[in-house]
Amino acid sequence: MQKNKYYKILKLEPGATDKEIRKQYRLLALKVHPDHNSSPAAEEEFIRLTEAQDILLGKKKLPSSYSRSKSNSPTQTTEAEKEIRKQEAKKRYTEQIIKDHIENELYFRKLTNGRRWKALQLSALFGALLALLLSLDLILPNHYQEEDVVGYRRNLAYAPNGQQISLVKTGNDDYFWISRITFSLYGRSRRVLVESSWVFHNAIRLISREKLRNKSFDIHFSFYAASWILIPLFLVPAFTLWYKRKKISFTVLYHFSMIGINALIIYFIFTDNRWAHLLTLGFL
Repeated sequence: MQKNKYYKILKLEPGATDKEIRKQYRLLALKVHPDHNSSPAAEEEFIRLTEAQDILLGKKKLPSSYSRSKSNSPTQTTEAEKEIRKQEAKKRYTEQIIKDHIENELYFRKLTNGRRWKALQLSALFGALLALLLSLDLILPNHYQEEDVVGYRRNLAYAPNGQQISLVKTGNDDYFWISRITFSLYGRSRRVLVESSWVFHNAIRLISREKLRNKSFDIHFSFYAASWILIPLFLVPAFTLWYKRKKISFTVLYHFSMIGINALIIYFIFTDNRWAHLLTLGFL
C-alpha cells in the first residue's frame, strides 16, 4: 500500500493509531524544525514528516501521481513551492503543539478539580492518619492474647533472608507464618501468646508458654512486618497533592494514588476488623 511509505517516514509500523502518529511526529519534527536546525537536509526532513503526518491523519489527501507540470522557470518554481511547503509545515507543527498544549491543560484541570480531586484529598488525609498510627504501633505497648496451637505445616516458604517459614494454626482459626519452628512450639506446650500491635492489632510474634522460660517466634508476611513499606505508601496521596505539577510524573502518581493506594487502604482497613480497632484506638 502507498500509505506504508508514510509510516516508514515516521518510523512507525503500518496501522499505528492517531495518538501514536502525533506523538512520533512531535518527537521527530522537534529535532529538524527550521527554528532549531538550519541545515537544508533538516528542512526537507521536516517537510516530509509534516506531510506524512497530515496524510496518515487524513488532513491531506494521498497524492494520486507524482508528475510535475512544466514551467518556464523551473528553479524559481521549485524554490517557491519549497518555501510554501516549509511555511505550511511550520504552521501544521505550531497547530499541533497548540492543540497538544490545550489538551494537556484540559486534562490537568480535569484531574485537579471536581470530585476526583476531593477524593484524592480525602485519601491523602486518611492515608496520613494511617501512616501516623502505624508509626505509633511501632513504639506503643503491645497486646497479648492467649491461644492454643492446633496444627502446623513445616517449611512451606522462604523469608527474604533465606530462612524456611512454616504455617501455624491456632484455635481461633488464625494462621501465622513463622520461622525457626521448634518442638517447643507444639510438642511441649500448645499454649501460646499472640503478641500484636496496640492500635491495629497486627500480629508481631508467637510466644510459647513453657514451664521454665518462654520462647518467641517472629511472624512473617504480616502487615506489622511490612510497616516500613506501608507507611511511605500511605503517604503517597499526600505527596501527590504537594507535588501537583503539569508533568507526566504527576499523572502517574495521581492514578497510582487513586487506584493502587486507595485499594490498599480499603483492604487494610476492612480486614481483621482493623476498622473497629481504628475507631477505638486499639482498646478493642
